[in-house]
Amino acid sequence: MNERRDGLDILADVIREHYDLGRVDRPEALAPAHQRRHRKIVVQAAAGKFLAKTYKRDPFVLDALRFQHRLSDHMDTNGLPVAGIQPAKNGKRIVEVDNWALELQEFVEGDPMEVSSETLAISADALGQLHEVCREFPRPGRDARMWRFSEVPRSLFAKLFERAHDASENPATIDEYCNRIALFLHEAGQALSLEARDRFETGLIHGDWHAGNLIFKGGRLVAIVDLEFAGDGCYLEDLAYAVSNLCVRTTMRPERLAKRTDRLLHHYQRHRTLSFYEEAALYYAVGVKHIATVSYQIPQQDGEVAGHTADEWMERLAAQCEWLAERANQARWGH
Repeated sequence: MNERRDGLDILADVIREHYDLGRVDRPEALAPAHQRRHRKIVVQAAAGKFLAKTYKRDPFVLDALRFQHRLSDHMDTNGLPVAGIQPAKNGKRIVEVDNWALELQEFVEGDPMEVSSETLAISADALGQLHEVCREFPRPGRDARMWRFSEVPRSLFAKLFERAHDASENPATIDEYCNRIALFLHEAGQALSLEARDRFETGLIHGDWHAGNLIFKGGRLVAIVDLEFAGDGCYLEDLAYAVSNLCVRTTMRPERLAKRTDRLLHHYQRHRTLSFYEEAALYYAVGVKHIATVSYQIPQQDGEVAGHTADEWMERLAAQCEWLAERANQARWGH
């Protein structure tokens, strides 16, 4: 037997020992592309289909996991769909073995969200509901002003620019796109300064709101997954992720950008209204997150992201940032 087979066999033995699931087949590891931070393995048992996740047996890691379980329970109680956590025979939901730990989740049948008018409305309602029902939910303390993707690393954006410049048949156009993006980032730096962030409301956020974490089946949202980044944060961070990932990433047509974004914000604000300061800063937050994500992903994905090369992305980013800046000015000045 190779090492991988041995590991899966050992995992099956641990599941049979600690869980009351009846017959347990040999687990199957998900493809590496789907394993982001923790190993994810599909387990078929007489009691049903489950997703096994393994973790390092570290007190900090396990405390964070217990918080995610408490949050999952709270979401479920308040009508937000989640993947249920399977308790072991001893009633606990984390099994600790040697230097590793195991969590067994319900396997939710469905697919990542495909953007449509209907799914945008559903996802926005869910995000607004999450922020509202979890407003006072106990959570570990952290600096809510410090966002992931709160700024665009200069070194990564420089590499995106260089790659685009080298690939383009007309490098002068890449220079123009870069200047337009740089102007947007300069304005964003003022709108999203640490001092400005003190004006934005904070509470519990999901921290990674994108289509892959929103599982749909038959037109319904059946699970909000991956709560690893959930915790104290700025609501604007979650909204920026949502608009960037669901409304902006796949188009640079102004009418489509407006239609998607307006629908998402309308349904979100059925649960929580944006303040003037949040609305004025939102579009800059969206752009910063979007540019940072593309800059990270271009080298990771060998120069092509979502079917577009670096030079194509420079054009798209410039157009998208121009639209976002116009919306920011409309929110701030009303024109």
